Amino acid sequence: MQPVLIVLSATVAGLSLAPIFALPHFSGWLFVAFTALMFFLLRKYSRVTLVLLFLSVFVFSNLRYPLQFPSRQDIIYIDKLAQKMTLTGRLTDIRQLTEGRSWLELLVDSVAQKDQQIVLESPLRVRLYMEEGTTQLFPGDIVRCKSRMRQPRLFGTPGEFNWPRYLASQHIDMTAWVKTFAEITVLDRQPDIPDRAMVQWRGKVATHIMGLMPEDRASLVRALVLGEGRIIPDRIRRVLAKSGISHLFAISGLHLGMIALLGYRLLLSIYRRFPFLLNWQPPQRALPLILLPLLLCYLLLTGDAVSTRRAFALATVGAVFLCWRYYVNPLLLLASLALLSLLANPLLFWQAGWQLSFAGAAGILLWRPLWQKQGGNLPLYLRYPLQLFLVTFAAMLATLPLVLINFHLFAPAGVFANLICVPIVTLLALPIGFSGLLFEPFFPQLAGLLFQLCGLLLESLLSLARWITALPGLGGTYLFLSLRQYLAVGLLVLPLLLSAQLAKQIMLRAVTVCFLSALILWQFPLFPSFPVLLTMFSVGQGESMLLQNNDSQTILIDGGGFYSDRFDVGERLLAPALGQLGVTKLTAVVLTHDDLDHRKGLVFVLDNFPVQEFWTGNSFSELHFSLQDVLLKHAIPVKIMPSGWSEISFWTNGDLNIFNGTTPGSNRNDSSLVMHLSHASSESLLLTGDLEEKGVLNLLNAGLPGPVSLLKLPHHGSRFSATDSLIDQLVPKSCLVSVGYQNRHHLPARQVVDYLQQQNIPLYRTDLTGTLQAQLSKNGWQVRHWQRGFFVDITP
Repeated sequence: MQPVLIVLSATVAGLSLAPIFALPHFSGWLFVAFTALMFFLLRKYSRVTLVLLFLSVFVFSNLRYPLQFPSRQDIIYIDKLAQKMTLTGRLTDIRQLTEGRSWLELLVDSVAQKDQQIVLESPLRVRLYMEEGTTQLFPGDIVRCKSRMRQPRLFGTPGEFNWPRYLASQHIDMTAWVKTFAEITVLDRQPDIPDRAMVQWRGKVATHIMGLMPEDRASLVRALVLGEGRIIPDRIRRVLAKSGISHLFAISGLHLGMIALLGYRLLLSIYRRFPFLLNWQPPQRALPLILLPLLLCYLLLTGDAVSTRRAFALATVGAVFLCWRYYVNPLLLLASLALLSLLANPLLFWQAGWQLSFAGAAGILLWRPLWQKQGGNLPLYLRYPLQLFLVTFAAMLATLPLVLINFHLFAPAGVFANLICVPIVTLLALPIGFSGLLFEPFFPQLAGLLFQLCGLLLESLLSLARWITALPGLGGTYLFLSLRQYLAVGLLVLPLLLSAQLAKQIMLRAVTVCFLSALILWQFPLFPSFPVLLTMFSVGQGESMLLQNNDSQTILIDGGGFYSDRFDVGERLLAPALGQLGVTKLTAVVLTHDDLDHRKGLVFVLDNFPVQEFWTGNSFSELHFSLQDVLLKHAIPVKIMPSGWSEISFWTNGDLNIFNGTTPGSNRNDSSLVMHLSHASSESLLLTGDLEEKGVLNLLNAGLPGPVSLLKLPHHGSRFSATDSLIDQLVPKSCLVSVGYQNRHHLPARQVVDYLQQQNIPLYRTDLTGTLQAQLSKNGWQVRHWQRGFFVDITP
């Protein structure tokens, strides 16, 4: 086995384990030093040295992971202040987003709270989001604004996207937000910075394109020509994703490769016309080097994306090797580039773009013997589609597990859509759009015609994508799986990818082993070993809980939700969490009351998970229209809970009762459904929704089916919910509350927290510990929290 593959495998293994288990720092570095020394001493023994090399690199990679998140006291201090501050810094980058928004990247060297200057350990890299786009700011500008700065943090929910790690991979320390450009003051401008001229040029081209065609079509052209994929509206982005062609609108190695191929063909025709050039150097040695400046210009014009930068690095290395007449196995070259990128920035390993780029290229190269040989005797018009199908299928196979992990989307339409869309984009739309870029400075009218033609082609592709995804079975399916199930998918894909590289007997054994391993992983039960589990998801300033028993009955209670439509709690937090916990269907979904922070996240869950019943205290006509639509779409039975207490007869482990305390004139919060579960072990729990004082007193007057040992505080721990009366009468052993970190309502209320401390009752909060799980055991309720991929005990 090649050493580069061993080092890459060890690096991947060490980084994969690092978020779950970090090796001890001091002893780990001692081990690296020891194994490195033994490697040199025993280098004559090949097998021993390979093992030592793997172990040394594995530990080294694991130890490097926490070093990417340095703890800075100034950042912690600024975040805890939770106040608007005046920040001054130099603008280093600016990007346009969808819905006319943008973000700016600032290198901040001054932060002040009122008139007090805060001492910074070093300049801060801040990503400043703005609710509007701007053409008046450029890299190099010295700017000042007032905003609240936040340290990126996780919600602490199973399966969520690691936003802090993503920002850390881009060296971002904090985030901030302003509404308009008017809130930013430009203190100085530096016109001699090269990046400034490039951004001005890109802005000029973008403005030209926007003036030529409708907004949706212009967004597609800007994505393909300028690399501004972030401006594509979400509704179009979903169509592209479900049809499997979204990669065509994200500038990557495919686009750079096509520009290189077209440029090579053009230069080759010119090169052959001059005999002295042919006598000087053969074209296959000279032209790749000549093309590099053109590819560099394309890289800069399209926004210098990380994926395009990687492709340019690979092209540069390949051009140098061709010039030296040095043959390198393409797979080893790809592995070397992947290893170098991880050595430079280990956090790239978790970026979807990095994963998909290298996996797709590896899949195509692994199947190269297959797609190069197939159809050799067929005419070109049949051979090319067959080879394109095999290449597309190989890339789709290689990226399937990663697409499921990162996007939870299975898009079978991609195999067929790419057969049509890849040739149209690479052979027509991309060359036409790139030609428009070249003609823009000299013949803007001709450039405009080329941009319009490019837009018409891309809009036709979008219509084709909509038509394909409307066909039965090709609409794309969201799949939210557990980590073991993702691994099972990977094991099924692996032997298929290696089929063109392995002998038949070895291939048969590999398929058998991988299939049996995948079957065991997929079927291994995830049902809770505890009689009852209550999981309180950390969904910000909202509420969502999952009630389970060891008979695989699952009840989702509320779904959280934000006022902004840009972050769907159901899609981004709840659905991945349910998949991570092994939940594939829901016995019931309960809406305690129709407030946005309890209802909004349910819509996505109802639309993508099988649900047997939907429970509410309101009539169907009183539900929000989004809930009505999804309930009707999937014909989910709706059960309206009657007034007073009702027993849930199907619940098999304990006695489950639900209370509807709606009275004439009661507000929405006081109409919350209340759930009480009592168990044979004399342990019980009470979930109180968003009851306020009137609702709590009504509940107490109605009486409870039994005692309460675990209490979910009403209305996120509000001081207006008669919590002291509830505590005094129920005397719970512990309490839970779902609140957002540094929420603007200052919940849970200080009075409530102090009262619980006086009564020596533990309070477990999602804002401080993330997702909570109360497990019913012989010793009562044990509350744990989600950390590093597992539910673990909460340390004081």
